[in-house]
Amino acid sequence: MKQLLLLIFLLLASSAMDIHGQVSNQAFYYSATSTPDSTNSTYKGSDYMVLWAGDNHSVFESYYGYRIDSVQAAASSKSTNPKDVNLDALIGSVLSMKKPSYKYRIHKSWKDEQITFYQNLFFDNYVYSQPLKMNGWKIEKEFKDILGFNCQKASIAYAGRDFIAWFTEEIPMSDGPYVFNGLPGLILEVRDVQNHYSFELVGIQNSSVEMTERVLPNSITLSKEQYFLTKKALLKDVRKALLGKPAASVSDEDIRSVQARYDQSNNPLELVVEK
Repeated sequence: MKQLLLLIFLLLASSAMDIHGQVSNQAFYYSATSTPDSTNSTYKGSDYMVLWAGDNHSVFESYYGYRIDSVQAAASSKSTNPKDVNLDALIGSVLSMKKPSYKYRIHKSWKDEQITFYQNLFFDNYVYSQPLKMNGWKIEKEFKDILGFNCQKASIAYAGRDFIAWFTEEIPMSDGPYVFNGLPGLILEVRDVQNHYSFELVGIQNSSVEMTERVLPNSITLSKEQYFLTKKALLKDVRKALLGKPAASVSDEDIRSVQARYDQSNNPLELVVEK
């Protein structure tokens, strides 16, 4: 397994598609789990994530979300006339696909030394930026095997949580899932010590994706602190969040159901705002 994955990685690394790193030449797939409700540790959310990696740029997002976007884009590209799109078939196809748990898209730019975080909340898209470099990693003399790669342990305190990561210098990329980066090799696994959030590498694949297209359109630019305050306010009062929106006419029962679901999402990955 290790020899196969390493061979794939070397072949991909030698066939970079874009000198500026805006087109990915490899994809790293992660299984993600979460405990959204701190009072119910038995319920686990899950998603299938992908890290599109180029020379100087990467994007981390839900692969399920990417697949839905791809189906919609393929349908709309078949004709320049929107009336020619079979909406019933398109809607049926999308509804049959697994939906993403995480609706963010995280861009890391080594050229600009920053992370750009896109997130959809209800009917609006938001974007904020933060510094790329993660300081405070403690590399430990502990090792384990992950998918045949020799991995070393590292730990860091970030956003109110303590995380344990496993990275390998056999894949010389200072990157990883979510916002994690800054180690002398790709992070194959990272989880907080309470095991509320985890990301585990499950595969590597050749993939050419235009990363500049993996953004959310018409995003409202906020500071990171403003974004988290906005998110908190929206999730606290779903009815108010829907005022003036296309779904403002939904029933009281539906609103109560949605509100109850968000009230149970009381355990975000980032407990405090890291600037």
